[in-house]
Amino acid sequence: MPYRPARNGDSHVVSNRELPFSFFMMRKTTRRWGAHSILYAAEPWGVIARGVRKHVQSGREQEAASSFVRQAREYFTAAERAATIETRPLLYYYSFLNLGKALSIVRGRPNLVGKVHHGIGASGAAGHDVSTAELACIATRPTLPSAVDELHRAIEEVPAPRGNLPVRDIIPQSVVAHRMWREAVGTGADARKERFLATSGIELRHDPGTKEIWSVVKFRRDTLQAQGRGHKETLDAASFSPDFDIVQDSDNAEILTFEQSVPVGYTDRPADKVMDVVHLLRSRLWQTVIANPPYRKFYVYLSAGGEVRLPHWYSIYATTYWLGSLTRYQPVELLENLNGEHGAFFTEFLATQPNQLLYLLASEFIQQDVTHATVV
Repeated sequence: MPYRPARNGDSHVVSNRELPFSFFMMRKTTRRWGAHSILYAAEPWGVIARGVRKHVQSGREQEAASSFVRQAREYFTAAERAATIETRPLLYYYSFLNLGKALSIVRGRPNLVGKVHHGIGASGAAGHDVSTAELACIATRPTLPSAVDELHRAIEEVPAPRGNLPVRDIIPQSVVAHRMWREAVGTGADARKERFLATSGIELRHDPGTKEIWSVVKFRRDTLQAQGRGHKETLDAASFSPDFDIVQDSDNAEILTFEQSVPVGYTDRPADKVMDVVHLLRSRLWQTVIANPPYRKFYVYLSAGGEVRLPHWYSIYATTYWLGSLTRYQPVELLENLNGEHGAFFTEFLATQPNQLLYLLASEFIQQDVTHATVV
């Protein structure tokens, strides 16, 4: 079907240069917005601690947040050294619980020191198998903050989803272990479709004449064809509709382009509105942290009908919580899951996703991309 032409625009939005896309492309200086850089860290704990010292001015809150970070590091290190796989989930979860409280304090969320509810819990009535298990999400209350709700508000600027989250909806949203999840599910064509689609480019463009800036997200058409995905199906399943349109981009006929439907206006420089455009994309993108250029690889997640979508970090957090809950309360059921049809998925998840979440959260602490340093 014919699509509208892409807008004409310049991709050089900062100091006459094109910037690689990032959730933290720009930083606010004392005068104006400037381009941000990547921070390399062989281990991110020092970066996180620096973020606390820089952004938390109250001495008492800074001490509390710093203590949460130290506790998180101890739990994480213990998980990495654990001799048995069933020990790790609970240790990883308590690490992220403490990191989340520290990050919430950094972002100015109140009442994180004192009694705080986890905000997420396993629904015993739903069973303990992947196909039936559910997590109940509890909102912050005036007298009892919810740790995960506060973290969601700190990162996403909106409350966490309410109600029950089916585990079967959460675990497919793991990028690295996704194909192992596919091997574990049934033989139905829809169930076995690849749900992650790698982007082939994310660009910000602007029109100096109209003083508007917008984003475009690109995919290889042959990849969609190989995965059995239609263009409109991809737009909808990736939750890009109605904020993005499919457009005809003359640069490359082999590329499918999603273009932001309504550009963002700017007054002085396009750089001043870059982060507004990035904000529109954040909840629609998954990323992997890699040690070589370009240091981040971006994907979209193609939801099945009626499926609950979570932000990337939350899907890792929630899966870790569920496995940790089984460790603590249902060890037999945990071992059954680890040895069952999803066993390879959970093994890969625990081997890769905690480190991914650690670097993603480290980036949030300092609002700058943090990636693993390649050291000889």
